[in-house]
Amino acid sequence: MDSNSILSSSAEDFEDFFESSLCGFIITDREGKIIRINKRAADWLNMEPETLPGKRFSDLLAVGGKIYFETHLWPLLRMQGYFDEVAVELADSGRGKLPVYINAYERKDENENPLFIRFTIFRATDRRLYEENLRMAKQLAEANLKMEQQNAHIREQFIAVLGHDLRNPLSGIMSAGQLLARAKLEEREQKLVSIIQTGSKRMYEMINDIMDLARGRLGGGFPIVPVESDLEQLLNQVSGELKLAWPERVIQSDFNINQPVICDPGRLSQLVSNLLANAIIHGSPTAPVIIQAAVNENIWEISVINEGEPIPQEALQSLFHPFHRENKNSRSSRNGLGLGLYIASEIAKAHNGTLTVMSDEKQTCFTFRVHA
Repeated sequence: MDSNSILSSSAEDFEDFFESSLCGFIITDREGKIIRINKRAADWLNMEPETLPGKRFSDLLAVGGKIYFETHLWPLLRMQGYFDEVAVELADSGRGKLPVYINAYERKDENENPLFIRFTIFRATDRRLYEENLRMAKQLAEANLKMEQQNAHIREQFIAVLGHDLRNPLSGIMSAGQLLARAKLEEREQKLVSIIQTGSKRMYEMINDIMDLARGRLGGGFPIVPVESDLEQLLNQVSGELKLAWPERVIQSDFNINQPVICDPGRLSQLVSNLLANAIIHGSPTAPVIIQAAVNENIWEISVINEGEPIPQEALQSLFHPFHRENKNSRSSRNGLGLGLYIASEIAKAHNGTLTVMSDEKQTCFTFRVHA
C-alpha cells in the first residue's frame, strides 16, 4: 500500500471514528465557535449537525452550565489549555436536559497561540444512576452499621445490668455456704457445701469478668486507683493464692525489685492472676510456671513464662480479644468465658503499659511492661 492509500485510509478511519463514536465530539475555533460537531452530539441536542456550526459551544449548555462555562471553564481553558470531566447539562431541545461530562483541550501553534479547541462529551445518565445507587447503598450500609452499633450498645447494657443483678442473690448463696461450712456436718454434707462454695466463687469471678467487659465496652474503661505499692509482696500474694488452687503445680519466682511501683494493687493482682491461671491451664503440666519481675528507675515489668505447645500463629492476632479461647477443645472449667487475657490487656492499658506475648516451641512468655 502506497503513502496516498495509507493517508486515504487514515482519513476514512478518522471520519468513521468521529461520526460513529459513542461520545460526542465538537471542534471549535479559538473563540469557542463551533466548526464541526459529530452526529452523536447533534442527536443528543435533537438537532442536525449542519445547523450548529457558527454557534458558541456554551450555547449548547443549559443555563447553569452556560454561566459556569463562561465564568470558570473558559478562563481555565485559556490559562492551562484543558479541563477534565466537568459535569454539566446540555440545553433542552425538546427531549429534556441531558446530563453529561465534558473535557476540553486547546491546540496551540509553535508560538503558543490558540488554533482550535476539541471538546469530548460523555453521556452521564448511566454513570449518575450508578453513583446514586452507590450513594444509596452507602447510606443503607451506614444505617445498618448504626443500628448494629445501637444493638451492640443495648446488649452490653443488658450484660452490665444482668451481671449487677446477679451479684445480690449470688452473695446470699456464698454467705449461706460460709455459714454452713462452720456447722458440724457429716462428710457427705461437707462435700456438698464445698461444691456450693467452689461453684459460687467461680460464678462470682465470671460475673466480675462480665462487668469488666461491659464497663470497658460501654466507654467507662477499666478504672484504676494508682498508689505506691510493694510489687514483690503483691506478686507473692497472688502466686500463693494460685498455689493453693493448684497445689500440684510448681510456680517459681525470679524477682529483681529494689523499689516500690505506682499501680492499682487490686487490678494488677487481677492481671497477674489471669496470666498465671492461663499459664497453668495451657502450659505443660510437668514443667514449672515462672513469674519474673524487674524494677528500675525507667521501667518495670512482669513476665509469666510456661513451657508447652506454642500458641498457633493465627491465634496470636486475636489472643487479647474478648471471648477468645486459646484452646477451644479444653474441657477445663477454669477456661471461664475467655475474658481473662482481654481483661489483662485492658488493665495493662489502664496503667499506660503494654501486654505482649511471644510463643515458640520452647516456651510462651506474656510480658506486662510500664515505662515509669
